[in-house]
Order: sequence, then C-alpha cells, then structure tokens
Amino acid sequence: HPNYAERHDPDHRPLPNGGPTLKVNVNQRYATDSTGIAVFTAAAERAGAPWQPFVSNNAMPCGTSIGPLTAARLGVTTVDVGVPGLSMHSARELCGVRDPGYLAAILTTIMVGD
Repeated sequence: HPNYAERHDPDHRPLPNGGPTLKVNVNQRYATDSTGIAVFTAAAERAGAPWQPFVSNNAMPCGTSIGPLTAARLGVTTVDVGVPGLSMHSARELCGVRDPGYLAAILTTIMVGD
C-alpha cells in the first residue's frame, strides 16, 4: 500500500499489472510449499505470464490464511496466490486490469496443460 510502504519488504513490493502474487513467509503463515512454487512458476513460464513474489516484512507480524491448516490436513501441494489489490474489502477496491487474466492463464496451464 503506498501509504504504508514500510509494511512491505522493500525488495518484494507487489505492483499492479505485474502479475499475480505468490505469497511466502518464513514462519509458514501462508500455504505455499516448495513443490507448489515449482509447479506455479513453471506454469507461469509456459503461459508467458508474469508473477510476483509476495514476501511479508519479517520485522512485523503478518496475517495468515486458512491455507496452512487446509494443506496440512489434506496433504496436497499448495500455493497461496492471488491478484494484488489495493484497499481490500473497500467499496473502492482495485487491481491491475491485466492481473486477473495473467492468473487465469497460469491456472489454466496448471489444470488443463499447455
């Protein structure tokens, strides 16, 4: 968020139209595992779609998702991925116009193949 730049790792700030974000956290607060990263990044390359790593600032706590619990119980390869947005849950929430298409292309490549 431009008003809270200090909340992001300075080397991993998500940008609109830079592609979907793949969330990773040193404390495993997101569901992403190494196999999931490999599958996702290979699919992005095959789809010709950009993606961005989302790394939370290690100096401050971050939220979590239900992903780690679900992944642990199901035992499936998992990625915590999404379209970067500004003002989440706001009536004025917005995202880059290209990012949903990039994510769709990557997920289609994973689910359907090349």
